[in-house]
Amino acid sequence: MARQLCSFLILSLAATSAADEEVLSRVKRIIGGSIATRGQWPWLVSLHGKFVTERIPILGIPIAFRHKFCGGSILNDRWILTAAHCFDGPQGRIANRWEARLAATSLRNNIFETLRNILSRIVDREDWRTWEIDIDRVVIHPRYNASDYWANDIALVRLEDPVPSGRQFSRILRINLPTYANFSFPSVGTRCTMKGWGCTTGGGLVSNHAHSVELPVFDTASCSILRRTSHNFNRICAGFINSNVGICPGDSGGPLSCLNERDEWIQVGVASFASVHSPGDYPGVFTRVSSYVRWINSVIN
Repeated sequence: MARQLCSFLILSLAATSAADEEVLSRVKRIIGGSIATRGQWPWLVSLHGKFVTERIPILGIPIAFRHKFCGGSILNDRWILTAAHCFDGPQGRIANRWEARLAATSLRNNIFETLRNILSRIVDREDWRTWEIDIDRVVIHPRYNASDYWANDIALVRLEDPVPSGRQFSRILRINLPTYANFSFPSVGTRCTMKGWGCTTGGGLVSNHAHSVELPVFDTASCSILRRTSHNFNRICAGFINSNVGICPGDSGGPLSCLNERDEWIQVGVASFASVHSPGDYPGVFTRVSSYVRWINSVIN
């Protein structure tokens, strides 16, 4: 067991790929989860970054790209909550390299979704529409530190155009935030739900659709031993030991949400990192949203 604990190395969850690896990277999903249906999680967002890696000399025409995919959640008509480490790397924080995809569980439209999207404008059926909106601002938490096990791994992105969040019958709804510094919710053992596009198993089948999985909140002290990190009050662990269920690359920034006593979904965590070699066999680590509510409100207001 001690050897297993010592081997709990940390891996950033952002799904980055070269152009020839794009398809494999972007369709990985949650380990042990079930397919999310359209409208089931109306605050779930897919963030797509596209970065030029090679251009034709002299002409400057792009010919190769690097892609990065992360999850996020809708806070209001203009703002998305996600993980700071999604924007690491060259060009990562350049806002116009990113776009958000809303009201959809797939990462890319297939032919049917493309036709439905066109028809939605013709017949005025907003519930048929998917939204792909450019990002115009990326705000990283000022104390984010990638070299310290992704301390303060939280970020906000602003949409270039507002979305109709909160409208009746809309498939775009905002998620509720917890009370500031509320460390009692969720309690240990509470079953919360994680949504995202992360992997299933090493070498397993892939899917273009978002998945969701129930994860129990893990004891903070025990998880601290597993991950060998500090900042305990600013993080939540959720998942299992040796159950092949959990989060992994592609789930970065995705929301961990729990039902409160009024049956309201509250986002308590932002997917941050997991085990390198056995992500389904150890609890995933999430940024605790309640620690950052004041910062979130100061930015979006």
